[in-house]
Amino acid sequence: MKKWYEALDQEDVTFLHQLAQANFKLSKLSAETGESYFMLKKRMQKLKHALVQKITGDSDFKAYLDFLVEQRILPCSIAKVLYQKHLEGLE
Repeated sequence: MKKWYEALDQEDVTFLHQLAQANFKLSKLSAETGESYFMLKKRMQKLKHALVQKITGDSDFKAYLDFLVEQRILPCSIAKVLYQKHLEGLE
């Protein structure tokens, strides 16, 4: 299964590294890089959205729920609700 970090390109990795160096504070990163706070926030939201879209179809949690449904351990209706709640937690 595809892991979330496999969806990143080099620019995304660099951005995350810079963000980590700035203690995950956009205001500090803005001061260090000269990019506006709002542009950095938009960039972070775009990255988050792209990651959620790329990994939700391949999530380990979804695969586990699918397995439980196949084994008749968990009803499909409950699995759907659990997965929806999981996706809401990613947002």
